[in-house]
Amino acid sequence: MSGRTKLFLITLAALALGGFLVFAGIIDPERLGQTASRPAQPVNPPSPADTARSITPEPSAAPDEDAVAALYWYCVLNAFPTRANAAARATACSKALQTRQLRPHQIALARLTRGIARTLLGNMDLASEDYLYAVQRYDDLIDSGNPDALVLFRRAVALNASGQTDKALADYTAAIKADPKASFAFLGRGVLLATRKRAYDRAIEDFDKVLMLEPDNVDALIARGDAFSNLGDSGRAMVDLNRAVTRAPDCATPYLIRGLAEARRDDRSAARQDYEAALRIDQRNADAHVNLAALDLLEGRHEAAVRELDQAISIRPINPLAYYNRGYAHFALKQYDKAITDYDTAIRLEPRFGVAYNNRALVRAIVGSDLVRALADSDQALKLLPINRDVRETRGFVFLKLGDPALALHEYNTALDMDPNQAVSLYGRGLAKMKLGDASGGKLDQAAALTINPDVEREFAGYGL
Repeated sequence: MSGRTKLFLITLAALALGGFLVFAGIIDPERLGQTASRPAQPVNPPSPADTARSITPEPSAAPDEDAVAALYWYCVLNAFPTRANAAARATACSKALQTRQLRPHQIALARLTRGIARTLLGNMDLASEDYLYAVQRYDDLIDSGNPDALVLFRRAVALNASGQTDKALADYTAAIKADPKASFAFLGRGVLLATRKRAYDRAIEDFDKVLMLEPDNVDALIARGDAFSNLGDSGRAMVDLNRAVTRAPDCATPYLIRGLAEARRDDRSAARQDYEAALRIDQRNADAHVNLAALDLLEGRHEAAVRELDQAISIRPINPLAYYNRGYAHFALKQYDKAITDYDTAIRLEPRFGVAYNNRALVRAIVGSDLVRALADSDQALKLLPINRDVRETRGFVFLKLGDPALALHEYNTALDMDPNQAVSLYGRGLAKMKLGDASGGKLDQAAALTINPDVEREFAGYGL
């Protein structure tokens, strides 16, 4: 039964924008957009500390032009925010906007930048307001007769962040049409195609174009390597990712993505080495902790996984995958109350997290004290994942617990139509048949299940069936 509680290996979120992405990551949010943001900088740009001291105007006095320029410069910093500077950047953007002295294009970029910073800080509602406002500003700024590629790119980022994926895709394409050498637009479109559409072949074409224009673009190497890995092309994936590590040896992201590619081809030792290398570079890299925990779980080291996930959550408490995987670990340790609590948090952070509903349904059914809510969770999981075999297996188990073998039989039959060689479905169907009076058919199913997994009978017995 524990085989049905599914585990996700994760990677970085590409700017973490626009909602939850299970496999969200192929671009380092600390790097994407560096070449796309080109604000004017003061001749002698201030340090962050100097800026912080100088940017709070007296209540009775408006800030002078130099102070406003310093605020705006530190807000946009010629790059999108990172997790390390998100709080300071959000504050600088807010103060710059409060001066009411920014020009329209500066307001748009400041709102977009603050939205990204707020996303990284977990302030999703405020971030959404910024993204939508930025879109409106860019709508006014874009000249339909002669659009600027950079402005289109920035609106595309805001659109993607606000969940308007198709409009974002159109803007990236329009930016490329406006400037066929706009590598940042090819990169942004490729990331969207890979993360939102799972159109890896099309994404690779865009990353190829970036690398033709900029042969040493590390973001494109990481992105293309991850796309190749998702397509199962490990050879080309590793060529790109090895090159990215060589080009950026002091950046955690290439190690993380290479580790993920190694994990996909079941080279767990190499994956662990890369995740640990990422942590040596960035001790507070939550994604590296989560991925190390995933390896621990795959290898049965559940307590170690909980420790890694505790670390990840302490660093970034807004990551639903971290809670989901810790729920898996608590489930494996038979700490069912803790598992349910973690699944609760994962669902609160990402209400469309179908597998979290499925796992919470399973745990509630195992505990047996909340079968009505278990069925409600299972219904929601089915709505979100209508063709998922694991959901059907869980529903069969819930109906057995509820004493409705006919509905359980239907669910197990549906699961076996998807995959006839699943021990859990066969054994569960056998139980349902026997409760419906078909003893011989039930025993045949159970015997077939035991040939696939000799432990399946013990698992069902341990869960009260």
